Amino acid sequence: MLDKCFDISCVLSLKFNVSKSHCVIIGKIYKTKISPMLMGNQLVEWCHCIKYLSVYLVSSSDIMFDNPVKHCFYAACNSILSHSSGVHEIALLTLQESYSLSVLMYVAPALALRCRQIEELNACWNGVFRNNFGYSRFESVKQVTRVYMVLVD
Repeated sequence: MLDKCFDISCVLSLKFNVSKSHCVIIGKIYKTKISPMLMGNQLVEWCHCIKYLSVYLVSSSDIMFDNPVKHCFYAACNSILSHSSGVHEIALLTLQESYSLSVLMYVAPALALRCRQIEELNACWNGVFRNNFGYSRFESVKQVTRVYMVLVD
């Protein structure tokens, strides 16, 4: 398939930048050693992790985000928190939803997320509620999220 892409790109006078192209394995065979891939006569590297549109995908049995996505989410949250002294909790939560949540959910609509992955993203978002309303790490924020959803609608 790469040979076909290369042939068609030559006909159309397009050039692939092989230094910016990588292969990653996602699925049951992710630990398998696969022979090198070539685009024309240039090697396309196999990687454990690739970055695409600011999202890191990791070679594993399932599609999974690497921690930098969560780190970017928490950095966005902390940026808002550092400039929000005295801001009402609901206004602060609305800011977090508008700016930070989009960082976390950027690629989610394009993926078929499994329950574990959804729970992981949910835990990040619940952390925002815990921090905003002074809950401890082990307290449930289910009631607060329900009230917030009613207020926002």
